[in-house]
Amino acid sequence: MSAVELQISPQEAAALHHAILAAHAQHDLAQLVELYAIAADGKEAEGDTDAACFFLTQAFVFALEAGVARAQELNHRLVAYGRAWPLEQ
Repeated sequence: MSAVELQISPQEAAALHHAILAAHAQHDLAQLVELYAIAADGKEAEGDTDAACFFLTQAFVFALEAGVARAQELNHRLVAYGRAWPLEQ
């Protein structure tokens, strides 16, 4: 899949925003991990590294809080950008 295919339209961004708010309201940590990762992917595809890392950080924190395995992958992505230390040392 190319970066162009990963870009999020304004309508999709609005829907994603509302889904994130709903997941927060429901305290659905697993859903928050996935939604923030989707937002990060979109910003990454747009070339907006700072925004991508912000969303990756949110996904990572919720993954840690939820105890989901995806925390490792999210940490690796943040490390690759120089925004986090590796979990395993």
